[in-house]
Amino acid sequence: MFQLEDRLWWYSGMRSIAGALLESGPRGFDGSTHLDVGCGTGYSMLWLRRKLKTKLSFGVDLSPIAAELWKVRGIDTATRASADALPFMTGKIDLLTCFDVLYQLEDDRVLEALSEFKRVLKPSGWMLIREPAYDWLRGAHDEAVGTRHRFTRVELISKLSSAGFAVHRATYANALLLWLALPHRWLSLGRNGHSDVRPVPEILNRTFRFALNLESRIVRRMNLPLGLSVMLLAQCPASD
Repeated sequence: MFQLEDRLWWYSGMRSIAGALLESGPRGFDGSTHLDVGCGTGYSMLWLRRKLKTKLSFGVDLSPIAAELWKVRGIDTATRASADALPFMTGKIDLLTCFDVLYQLEDDRVLEALSEFKRVLKPSGWMLIREPAYDWLRGAHDEAVGTRHRFTRVELISKLSSAGFAVHRATYANALLLWLALPHRWLSLGRNGHSDVRPVPEILNRTFRFALNLESRIVRRMNLPLGLSVMLLAQCPASD
């Protein structure tokens, strides 16, 4: 991840789609406080800080390897913690992002994490979540990264609504490349799980990145009906 996040098609393309969703919803995060739950090496955290011009950006992740890489990136506002036990005071965060974290948790911990997200967000605060889609899309990558469950859009809408969030956008992503991914995922299942995070020939990298960048333009105007990932933009209630 650390070596590829700045240039691999999946990372750069998904950042474009995330940015498009944020632009379609809330306006004006300048001077606000941002928390990236499951921030990994911290690249997305720094990218959002630059894009949104947030005043304060924080990150949490359980990985000790990630914690070492924060030092390399010059990040001093991240700490090791789990999604369902955030070390933040209640009602202090304007925007919370969570990219590919909940799929690794048991169902009861997913609900606990969503409750924690709501707790740390300010009234009317915003949340952007991305998770892998469809359990029938399981492959070797899921075995490698410890996937417990891949979500449908309906499932995530239901969970966020039950947790008290108002869902403003709910779309699938990585739709244009879905049909290329299907045979790879199914044929790879049970083959000693290898992650899909690996370099690809530059012509493929550019082609796949173009497809996701095109999707980011579409997502600004409409939700996609299917895809390899599902993304939701939601808001906390103004007050309980």
